[in-house]
Amino acid sequence: MSWVVVFLALLALIGLFGLVNYWGYRRVEKAQQAWFRQMLGEGVDVEQFLLAAPFEYKPLKGSKAYGILDKRTGEEVYRVKTPEEAEAWIVTKTLAERGQLPQVKEQLENRGD
Repeated sequence: MSWVVVFLALLALIGLFGLVNYWGYRRVEKAQQAWFRQMLGEGVDVEQFLLAAPFEYKPLKGSKAYGILDKRTGEEVYRVKTPEEAEAWIVTKTLAERGQLPQVKEQLENRGD
């Protein structure tokens, strides 16, 4: 009888930890999507933007990191730990090259250029 209670308690704990992990993942995912909408604007598909960007990321051999490659030269320009960081870096760098970063646009408009 006592082993059944212990088993059920462990099962409940595992389920609780899984639920907390899932909620955390959902929160991070929503924050990422909000950031992409803020940076790219409404109606811009992130996947299409990344395909058209002059950078791409690939997993590094023998490592858990990702290398960001410049499509124009084929050189590795940066390294990050996760694909999400790589996507954020590519979006930020591409918008900066185009002069389309949200804060840069606001500064240029305020300056009158």
